[in-house]
Amino acid sequence: MTDANPAEIFQTSAQQALILQAQSEQPRIARLWLNFAEPVEPGRLEAVLSELGQRHEILRTRYTQVAGLKLPVQEIAEQVRVSIALVHTEAQARAQLNALLEQAPLVACVAGAQVLVGVALASADQQALGQLAEEILALYRGDTLAPFEALQYADYAAWQADLDEEAFARQGKAYWRGLAAAQAPGRRLPFEAIEQGAGERNQCQRLSPGLNSALAVMQAEAGLAPPEALLFLWGSFLSVLTRQQPLLVALEVDGRNDQLQHTLGHFARRLPQAFNLQPGLALREQLAAFAVQLAEGRSWLDCLNEPDMSAAGALPVFACAYTQAPAAEQWRVELDDYRNDKLFLSARAQADGVCLQLSAPGQGFAPAQLQAWLTQFDTFALNAAADLGCAPEQLNTVDAEQAAALLARFDRSLALPAAADDALHGLFEQMAALHPQRIALQIGDQRLSYAELDRRADELARALQACGVGGDSVVAVYGSRSVEIVVALLGILKAGGAYLPLDPGYPAERLSFMLHDARAQCLISLQPLADDIEVAPGVQRLQLDALPPSDLLPLRKRHSAASLAYVIYTSGSTGKPKGVMISHANACASTRARGLFYRQPLLRFLMLSSFSFDSSVAGIFWSLAQGGTLCLPGEEEHKDPQRLAALIEREQISHFLALPSFYAQILEHLEQPALSCVIVAGEACPPELAVRHRQRLAQTLLVNEYGPSESAVWCSAHALEQDPQGERVPIGAPIAGARLLALDEAGEMAGFGCEGELYVGGPGLARGYLQRPGLTASRFVPDPFAKEPGQRLYRTGDRVSAGVDGCIDYLGRLDFQLKIRGFRIELGEIESRLAQLPGVREAAVVVRESAAGAQLAAYVLHTDGQTPASTEQSLLDALREQLPEYMVPAFVRVLERFPLTPNGKLDRNALAALQPQSHEFVAPRNELEATLAAIWQEALHLEQVGIHDNFFALGGHSLLATRIRSEVQARLNLNLPLRVFFEGETVALLAEQVAQYRDSGLSESKVDALEALFDAAEQV
Repeated sequence: MTDANPAEIFQTSAQQALILQAQSEQPRIARLWLNFAEPVEPGRLEAVLSELGQRHEILRTRYTQVAGLKLPVQEIAEQVRVSIALVHTEAQARAQLNALLEQAPLVACVAGAQVLVGVALASADQQALGQLAEEILALYRGDTLAPFEALQYADYAAWQADLDEEAFARQGKAYWRGLAAAQAPGRRLPFEAIEQGAGERNQCQRLSPGLNSALAVMQAEAGLAPPEALLFLWGSFLSVLTRQQPLLVALEVDGRNDQLQHTLGHFARRLPQAFNLQPGLALREQLAAFAVQLAEGRSWLDCLNEPDMSAAGALPVFACAYTQAPAAEQWRVELDDYRNDKLFLSARAQADGVCLQLSAPGQGFAPAQLQAWLTQFDTFALNAAADLGCAPEQLNTVDAEQAAALLARFDRSLALPAAADDALHGLFEQMAALHPQRIALQIGDQRLSYAELDRRADELARALQACGVGGDSVVAVYGSRSVEIVVALLGILKAGGAYLPLDPGYPAERLSFMLHDARAQCLISLQPLADDIEVAPGVQRLQLDALPPSDLLPLRKRHSAASLAYVIYTSGSTGKPKGVMISHANACASTRARGLFYRQPLLRFLMLSSFSFDSSVAGIFWSLAQGGTLCLPGEEEHKDPQRLAALIEREQISHFLALPSFYAQILEHLEQPALSCVIVAGEACPPELAVRHRQRLAQTLLVNEYGPSESAVWCSAHALEQDPQGERVPIGAPIAGARLLALDEAGEMAGFGCEGELYVGGPGLARGYLQRPGLTASRFVPDPFAKEPGQRLYRTGDRVSAGVDGCIDYLGRLDFQLKIRGFRIELGEIESRLAQLPGVREAAVVVRESAAGAQLAAYVLHTDGQTPASTEQSLLDALREQLPEYMVPAFVRVLERFPLTPNGKLDRNALAALQPQSHEFVAPRNELEATLAAIWQEALHLEQVGIHDNFFALGGHSLLATRIRSEVQARLNLNLPLRVFFEGETVALLAEQVAQYRDSGLSESKVDALEALFDAAEQV
C-alpha cells in the first residue's frame, strides 16, 4: 500500500469527483446485466472474468479508505480476484452484490441464465460496461479476443498528472477559473421553496417525434450532435425558467480520445457551459455563439478539475445526458446515481423516439411538477426548432392542455355570486336593520350600537349632500383612530361620495399634495388641522360636532356600483404618491369574498391598521357586514404588543389582522385568547412564525393574505392548517372572484413551477389611478385570455411561481417597489426627493438586510464642484419633512462615485454591501448604559454597540423598538412610554431618558396618562 497523498493516488479528477460525492454513503456501483440463452456455468464464467481482469488493470483495482486520508487509496492487485455468488432472483442478486464488492473488485451474481456483474463506479462508465459486456459474451462463446494493445487506465492517470505541469494545462485551468467566476450570484430559484431532503422523485415522459426534429434542426443549423443540441435547448429553457444569468449547465460527455477508445475505466466527464442568453437576440445567433463556446470548452476538457470547481462553488446545479439504447437485448447497464443536481435531464434515444427522465435529488418535488416541467421543455424545444428567428424569452413553454389547467386552478372569477346590493355601506345597513342594538364600534369604554352609528352617519350624509357631494365626489377625512372617523367614512359613502383618509402623522407637504391631487370637494377635520397643510379655497370644511341643521328626509341615492367608494394613496415611482380608485363594486366584491373564505363567525375584530391603509377596509366593512363589533385600540396601545395581547384577551377578540413581524411580538404575550382567526398580511410571512403560532395557539386558524391596493385589499389567501413545507409560506390560491395569472416576458402564461409576473383580474380590480390616465393604461392592461371583451388585468410587478398544488409562491419584486414592515414603498420616490435637495447630484436608495431585518439605505453624490450644503443627518431631517417616517432611510452616506456593474449600470448589490458611516466606538460608561447596550446587541444581533451608535442606522425599526421596550421594562422593573424608545436613538440618549423616568417614580397609570397627554399635544 502506498503512502502517497490522495492527489497522487487519484490522478483523474473524474474519479476524485465521484468519490468525494460518495463520502458518508454506500459505495457507488456500476452494474452490468447479461442475458444468456441457457443457464450459466459459474466456473466457466469465473474463468472469463479472470481473463478479463488480467487484461484490464482497472478490473483488479480496489479503493480502500485509510485513516487520515480524505480520499480512498487506489490499489492495483497483481493477481485477479473474482467473487461469484449463486442466487435465485434479481432482488437477491442486487442484495448480494454490495457484500461481494467488499471482498473483490470484480464480482458477479448468477441466477440461471441471467448474470449481474458489478465493479466500483470509479472503475467504469457506461461505455466501459458496454465494452465489457461484448468481451464477456465473446469469451463465454469461446471466441478469442485480439491482443490488448490499448493504454491502461493508470497510464491515462499518469499522463493527466504530467499534464498539470505543462503550460497548456495552466491555460486550461485559467479558462475554467474564468467560467467559475462568471457564475451568477446564487439567487434563490423559484422551486427552492420546496422542502429539501424528501427523497428523489423521477418522472419519465416519452416525448413526441418533434423532439428528434428539433435536435436535427440544431444539428443542421450549427453542426451540433444530438447531445450538444439537447444541452443548448435544456440550458436555454432553464435560463427562461429561472431568469438567472449566467447559468452553468453541464453535459455528460465521454472524455476518451482516439487512443483511449478501448481502455476500460471511468472517463465520463461533465462539461460545464455558461448560458448567458441575450434578451431580444434570435435563437439562431445565440446557437452559433454557443457552438463556438462549446468547441472551446471541449478543447480544454482534459484540464477540467471538478474538485477545484466545487471548491470555488461553481459546480453546475443543472445537467443533462444523452445516451443511445443498446441495439442488442443481451445486456443493459445501471449506474448508481452520484449526482447532486437540482434538476437533471436524461435523454435516451430509442427505436421509437426519445425518452426523457427528469430527476431532482432531495428536492421533494411532486411527480406532477416534474411532469409539468418536462411538458414545458417539450413545448419550448418544438417552438425553438420552428422559429430560430425568435428570442428564447419570447418562446411559449405552455401548451394548450397546461394553459387550460392553469386557468382551472387560478381563475375563480365566476366563484363569487351576483351581488344583492351595489353599495359598500349597504352591507352595514343590512346589519343595522337586523341587529340595531348590537355594539358596532368600540374603543376603550366608548361604545356605539349599529342603530346609533347608522343615525350619526345619516346625519353627516345629509350635511354632505347639502354641500353638493354625490357620485365620485372626494371627501377628505383628517384624523386618527376614533369612533368619529368610522362615522365619517360611513357618512361619506351614504352621501354618494368617496372618502380619502388623511393621516395626521404624514408630513404636511404630502397631505397638501393629496388634497390637491384628489380635488377634494370637502374636508372633514376630526382634530385641529396642522397650520402648514395647504387647503384650496374652494374646499368646504365640516366638523362632526358642528354640522349644519338638515331635514330628516330619506337620503338621495347619488352613486352606482361603478362610483368611487374610497381613494387610497400609495408610494409612486415619480416622486409623488398615486391615488388608487376603488369603486363600490370593487369593495363589495372584496368584502363578500371574505364571507366565503372565512367560515368562523366574526364576533369581535381588532383593527390595528391605520385608516390611511387599505387593510383598514377589511377590518371596518368585514366586521360591520357580518354584524360583528369593530374594536379599535387606544393610542397608547396600538404599537405595544404586550398591551395589545392583554386587550385581545380582555375584550375576547375573535379576529385581527397584523403584519407578520408585529404578530410575532404579540404572540409571545398571548396566553389563552378567544381568538378564532389571526390574519397576517403586508409582508412575507416567515415559516418560523407559522410553526410558533401552531405551538402556542393550535386551535386558532392562521391565514396568510396577499393583495395590492389595486385589488381592493386582497386577492389570494392561504390557510396554514399545518406547518409550512419549505422556505416560504405561499400566498395561496385566488379568493372567490379573483383571477390570478403568472405571465412571462412575452405576455404568455408561465407554466406550473415557472417564474412569472403576477397579473390580477376580477371584480375587485380598481378603476385605476386618480388623475393618472397614462399610468392607469400601463398598469391596467387588457386580459389576453378573457372570453369576453373589456376584461382587464393589473400588473402587480411581483415575481411569483404557480404550483401544481394550486398555491402561488411570492418570489420578490421585478422593479424597485417593495414592502418593508407592511409599508408599500417606491424606491424611486425617495430617490427623487433626495435628488432635489441642495448639494445632491444623484441619489440611490437600496434595501439592506441586517440581522434585525430589512432597512432602507440612501447613498448620494455631491453636485459637481460643490461641497454639499447639507450633512448626512440634515438630509435625513429634510426627508422627514416630505415623507412619512416609514419611507425615511435608516442612514445616508455621501459617496464620491457610485459602484457600477461591468456594463456600466448602477450596482445596487454593491451599494447594499456598504456600511453606514462608522463612528468611533465609545463603550458604556455606567451600569445603565451597559444594560441598554446589551439589550440592543441581543435585539440587533451585533457583537458590540457603542453609546453613540444610532439605533436606526444599526438596523433598528419601530417594531424592534417595541420589543426592546418590553425587555428594558422586564430587566429594570420600570414602566416606560413607548415614545422614549423612538426619541432615544442612541444608548446615551436613551439612558438619559430612562434615568429621568426612573428618578421621577411615576406609576404605570401616570405614565399612560402622560403618554396620552403627549399624543394629544402632538395632534394639536
